[in-house]
Amino acid sequence: MDLVNWTGDTYRLIPSRFPPVAVYEGLVLPERLDQLAKVEDITNPRLRSLDRIARTTHETPETSARLQNWNLAPFAYGNPEGSTFFNEDRPCLEVADSPQTSLAVSVAKREMFLKRTSEPSTGIDMRMLKTPLSGNFWDLRAIGETSKEERWAMGANLPAEADGIIYRPPERPSGISFAVVNGRALGKAIQAVHYRYVWNGKAIAEIYAFDEIGRIIEANSLKSETDVLAA
Repeated sequence: MDLVNWTGDTYRLIPSRFPPVAVYEGLVLPERLDQLAKVEDITNPRLRSLDRIARTTHETPETSARLQNWNLAPFAYGNPEGSTFFNEDRPCLEVADSPQTSLAVSVAKREMFLKRTSEPSTGIDMRMLKTPLSGNFWDLRAIGETSKEERWAMGANLPAEADGIIYRPPERPSGISFAVVNGRALGKAIQAVHYRYVWNGKAIAEIYAFDEIGRIIEANSLKSETDVLAA
């Protein structure tokens, strides 16, 4: 299993609102928003990481892709359940090489969470981020079906010179995903299309795209090798 150099655009989805609104809008009086933000900033892990990196490397959030909120947050906030190849002690950012693969992975993970919490029928707003990626990745695309323990054991042996792992996600095996461990491999992220996942109480059956077409996507079709997002 070798290191491969890869450069291109990648995609991921994060919870959102459409149109975007401030986090605390509608929850507290407008005149108290600044006070609330100051209290939150005191213990915000992302802001502490930003300050530490900025002082160490002399980078600034205005010009550094690594210090951009969307790129920094995945490395500042831990995931108690771990990720595909790493336990909770090794933060990483998982992205995909295409919008369809990123949607397939995101829908599967969101659906798992909703089933656990027995959520009634609802709509979930998500937004896609497009992020340039360039680096050297440990190529694990050839591995077959493996358990979580086996994947975590592989991740523990990640070569020191690797920026992450390139692999085939089980949610769409024809696609490519990346587990990025080095924030320096990321370029500036930009917002792409907004989506609404339609959860019917048992599954995410459909996805509405807030694009110029306003298309409706069948969630199961995302697993296909065919590009179902093509106009």
